[in-house]
Amino acid sequence: MKHFAPSAPRRRLAIVAAAATALVLGLAGCAAPAAEESGSAELTDVNYQLSWLKITQFGGFFAGEAEGFYEEEGIAPTFTAGGSNILAWQQVTGGAALLGDEDNTLLLQAIESGEDLVALGAVFQKSPMAIMSLSEDPITSPEDFEGKTIAYPDNGIAQFTSVLEAQGVDTSTVTIVPAGADPTQLVTGQVDGYGGYATAQGASLELQGLDVDYLYLDDLGVPSYGNVIITTKKNLEENRDLIVKFLTATVKGYEWINANPKEGAAIVVNDVNPTGGLDLATEEATAEIQADLIAGPTGVLRLDLDKFQEIIDSLVAAGTLSGPLDAADVVDTSVLDEVFGDKTSLLD
Repeated sequence: MKHFAPSAPRRRLAIVAAAATALVLGLAGCAAPAAEESGSAELTDVNYQLSWLKITQFGGFFAGEAEGFYEEEGIAPTFTAGGSNILAWQQVTGGAALLGDEDNTLLLQAIESGEDLVALGAVFQKSPMAIMSLSEDPITSPEDFEGKTIAYPDNGIAQFTSVLEAQGVDTSTVTIVPAGADPTQLVTGQVDGYGGYATAQGASLELQGLDVDYLYLDDLGVPSYGNVIITTKKNLEENRDLIVKFLTATVKGYEWINANPKEGAAIVVNDVNPTGGLDLATEEATAEIQADLIAGPTGVLRLDLDKFQEIIDSLVAAGTLSGPLDAADVVDTSVLDEVFGDKTSLLD
């Protein structure tokens, strides 16, 4: 089955100093009691910083709110949209958000630079990052890259080159150019392969009637998660019960949208972001196909320490990280352990 993958911004890889000013909502870990009430019960405000715009890759959060899962946990969530100049980890460390989601590499670079961050989960168990090619000239294996021109996000070219070398590809025969924000380079024949988060870009290509092949980086030996859910260690210590409740609702939200993809896409397009110019057919395709990338053998959102260590080691090997990190110091699996207990689903 072919897969699409979610849209993601091209963001610079360099870590800049955290400069986000704490917002009123973000003070004290964004956990102040809200004035809003449901019946007689007060709800607690929680601000969550999205790493990109309000689109269907984040549909589990929006479904969780629409279906009342956060309210059941006593939470009034706010989901703040990201953008090309916004680093979610800065909003979390600066106090503007209690939690957020971030790219693997950006997160690990921030931690290496001394930021007090910890990974709790991930929206995508298998990163949607893929090399897309037209089926008339497909790229389906490492040897297919030789003699080809590939567009790839400029902040990941060094790691991608290292991956190709590790697969035995003669990279002197491969031309790698920065990828544009959409796959026009592939459609117009400027490149033979386009690297991107495939849900929006892949769905766009498919909806144009193009026959597209996908080679996921995971299948090239690049372990990765997508949209890693983060907070600070201090936040986790001071607001653990609240974070457990937030992630309980989030797990339910992603289980719900995986089971109801078209309805979930409609929530995003019609209710959450009606002025965002989203196409319902594209978002429906995204929701239907991303479910395979979100689902995990032990439950949605889960992280595996061994896989995370592989991610760290691959970034060290590529020179993206200057030295080794211990995944056990970077990831805390205990929160989702508490959420799931002995189950693998909260809605079954």
